[in-house]
Amino acid sequence: MRINFKAFEVQTSFEGAKKTFDIAHELGNMMMYNGSILLDIGFEDLAKTIYYSEGEVEVPACYSKAIIEVVKQSSFIAAIKREVINQISNNQ
Repeated sequence: MRINFKAFEVQTSFEGAKKTFDIAHELGNMMMYNGSILLDIGFEDLAKTIYYSEGEVEVPACYSKAIIEVVKQSSFIAAIKREVINQISNNQ
Protein backbone atom coordinates (compact mmCIF):
# COMPACT_ATOMS: atom_id res chain seq x y z
CA MET A 1 0.00 0.00 0.00
CA ARG A 2 1.24 3.48 -0.88
CA ILE A 3 0.57 6.40 1.49
CA ASN A 4 1.54 10.05 1.18
CA PHE A 5 2.49 11.13 4.69
CA LYS A 6 3.57 14.59 3.43
CA ALA A 7 0.00 15.40 2.36
CA PHE A 8 -2.10 13.21 4.63
CA GLU A 9 -5.79 14.06 4.29
CA VAL A 10 -8.18 13.45 7.20
CA GLN A 11 -11.80 14.21 7.95
CA THR A 12 -11.95 16.77 10.74
CA SER A 13 -15.69 17.35 11.23
CA PHE A 14 -19.03 15.59 11.18
CA GLU A 15 -19.93 17.69 8.13
CA GLY A 16 -17.12 15.99 6.19
CA ALA A 17 -14.60 18.84 6.18
CA LYS A 18 -11.09 17.60 5.47
CA LYS A 19 -7.66 18.98 6.28
CA THR A 20 -4.27 17.98 4.96
CA PHE A 21 -1.40 17.41 7.38
CA ASP A 22 2.32 16.77 6.88
CA ILE A 23 3.02 13.96 9.35
CA ALA A 24 6.11 12.51 7.64
CA HIS A 25 8.77 13.97 9.95
CA GLU A 26 6.92 13.30 13.18
CA LEU A 27 5.94 9.74 12.22
CA GLY A 28 9.42 8.93 10.91
CA ASN A 29 11.02 10.18 14.13
CA MET A 30 8.59 8.24 16.31
CA MET A 31 9.19 5.04 14.33
CA MET A 32 12.98 5.43 14.49
CA TYR A 33 13.36 6.49 18.09
CA ASN A 34 10.57 4.63 19.86
CA GLY A 35 12.61 1.52 20.67
CA SER A 36 9.74 -0.08 22.57
CA ILE A 37 7.89 -0.83 19.34
CA LEU A 38 10.20 -2.69 16.97
CA LEU A 39 13.96 -2.97 16.63
CA ASP A 40 14.38 -3.98 13.03
CA ILE A 41 16.65 -2.59 10.31
CA GLY A 42 13.84 -2.73 7.74
CA PHE A 43 11.53 -0.79 10.05
CA GLU A 44 14.24 1.81 10.63
CA ASP A 45 14.79 2.08 6.87
CA LEU A 46 11.05 2.61 6.42
CA ALA A 47 11.15 5.32 9.10
CA LYS A 48 13.91 7.12 7.15
CA THR A 49 12.00 6.71 3.89
CA ILE A 50 8.88 8.23 5.46
CA TYR A 51 10.84 11.04 7.11
CA TYR A 52 12.59 12.09 3.89
CA SER A 53 9.67 11.38 1.55
CA GLU A 54 8.32 13.94 -0.89
CA GLY A 55 5.30 11.90 -1.92
CA GLU A 56 3.87 8.41 -1.57
CA VAL A 57 5.74 5.71 0.32
CA GLU A 58 5.26 1.97 -0.07
CA VAL A 59 4.28 0.58 3.36
CA PRO A 60 4.99 -3.16 3.58
CA ALA A 61 2.21 -5.18 5.21
CA CYS A 62 4.73 -6.80 7.59
CA TYR A 63 5.16 -3.44 9.39
CA SER A 64 1.48 -2.54 9.60
CA LYS A 65 0.98 -3.62 13.22
CA ALA A 66 4.15 -1.87 14.39
CA ILE A 67 3.18 1.41 12.70
CA ILE A 68 -0.31 1.19 14.21
CA GLU A 69 1.24 0.81 17.68
CA VAL A 70 3.51 3.81 17.09
CA VAL A 71 0.51 5.89 15.99
CA LYS A 72 -1.62 4.78 18.95
CA GLN A 73 1.11 5.96 21.34
CA SER A 74 1.67 9.22 19.45
CA SER A 75 0.48 12.71 20.24
CA PHE A 76 -1.32 13.03 16.89
CA ILE A 77 -4.88 14.33 17.06
CA ALA A 78 -7.55 11.64 17.05
CA ALA A 79 -8.57 12.31 13.44
CA ILE A 80 -5.01 11.63 12.22
CA LYS A 81 -4.67 8.52 14.37
CA ARG A 82 -7.99 7.20 13.10
CA GLU A 83 -7.11 7.75 9.44
CA VAL A 84 -3.60 6.28 9.67
CA ILE A 85 -4.93 3.21 11.47
CA ASN A 86 -7.75 2.78 8.94
CA GLN A 87 -5.44 3.08 5.94
CA ILE A 88 -2.76 0.81 7.40
CA SER A 89 -5.33 -1.76 8.57
CA ASN A 90 -6.53 -2.09 5.00
CA ASN A 91 -2.95 -3.09 4.13
CA GLN A 92 -2.93 -6.20 6.34
